[in-house]
Amino acid sequence: MALVVKQKQYEQMSEGLHNVQISRIEDLGKVETMNGLKDMARVYFKALDQQGKDGSDVEASMRINCVLGAKSRLRTAILNPLGITAGNEFDLNDLVGVKCQAVIQHVVSENDGKTYGNIVSLLKLKKSQEV
Repeated sequence: MALVVKQKQYEQMSEGLHNVQISRIEDLGKVETMNGLKDMARVYFKALDQQGKDGSDVEASMRINCVLGAKSRLRTAILNPLGITAGNEFDLNDLVGVKCQAVIQHVVSENDGKTYGNIVSLLKLKKSQEV
């Protein structure tokens, strides 16, 4: 009997503005970057206004550094745009459940020719949009 393995095709969020909710945080541990070995995490955003063809959730993710510096991706891409304040310490799991809006842009990878739905920016929900 043949055991056929196929590459998984993930459904992308369509380009444009989406209502999303942070669904989970994945600790990536130490990752080699252009600037050396860094603690990294991946933040997953579930679309609230789009479902997959089979009714499943559609997600996009953002890889962040686990640093609270003023120029860190965690602060500039997530905390500041969403109006979340953090002192000298912040538990990333506190982000799970936060609702916001994400601007998605499709980019074709030069490495493998696949299209990826990248989160270009996050926006805080207006008071009238909060649920």
